[in-house]
Amino acid sequence: MRDLLPRTITAIVAIAIVVMTLIVGWAWRSVWPVAVLGAFVAGVASWEYAQLLERNGIVLNRFAFVGSAVLVILVYGASEAALGELVLWAVLVFPVALYLFDPDALRKILATMGGIIYIPYLLHFFYPLYRADALYGLLALVLVWGYDIGAYVAGSTWGRSLLAPTISPRKSWEGVAGGFLLSLTVAAVAPIWRNWWAAWPHMIALAGITSALTQLGDLLESRLKRLAQVKDTGGLMPGHGGVLDRIDGLLLAIPAIYFYFRFVLKWV
Repeated sequence: MRDLLPRTITAIVAIAIVVMTLIVGWAWRSVWPVAVLGAFVAGVASWEYAQLLERNGIVLNRFAFVGSAVLVILVYGASEAALGELVLWAVLVFPVALYLFDPDALRKILATMGGIIYIPYLLHFFYPLYRADALYGLLALVLVWGYDIGAYVAGSTWGRSLLAPTISPRKSWEGVAGGFLLSLTVAAVAPIWRNWWAAWPHMIALAGITSALTQLGDLLESRLKRLAQVKDTGGLMPGHGGVLDRIDGLLLAIPAIYFYFRFVLKWV
């Protein structure tokens, strides 16, 4: 845990920026501040994703890829979903035209399409949560942050039983348990439940879904880094690595949390 201090400082600064952006958007009754922050996050993460691909011999037109990712997340954030679907379709078709006659066409087209789905499309599910209620959006983020913090502390302190040693040798089942418990605590204290005692099944379900998918997202990104033979995707966030390192679990967890709020709780 020798990197705990820079990791903690970076986390405090990043969380403060995110929370202040959510508050500003709520106060202005506008999603634009959140959309702009989302565009920055998606843009940097997409740049890091393209770097990982280059280390595996897949060289994309980085500016076209990052520009496409930023366009998708901005349009989803600042407009109706139907326009977002139109832009997503256009962005997914674009690499076919761009790389069709490239000797490495198939890998480049699939890597571009996969990256657009993986980063801006999955990330955009935060917007309908936030539009329905700023507290729902904040809770989704804090559930994932809680899992990350709990897993890091418990895994660093008590980790013995390795979770996926061939992919990420530092991850442990003890970390998974610690992450779940902190995520469950977050769900339990969230000021959204109308009948707290009756809501326990939903608290457990949300913590379980968040824990499983946050961990899966982390392992997916670890797999990509192992293939590229790098420890971190970047160095923008001291103690954490790159932006993609920080949002890897969020990318898979946020859509599931949104679907739970929409189809189970029916609050969105």
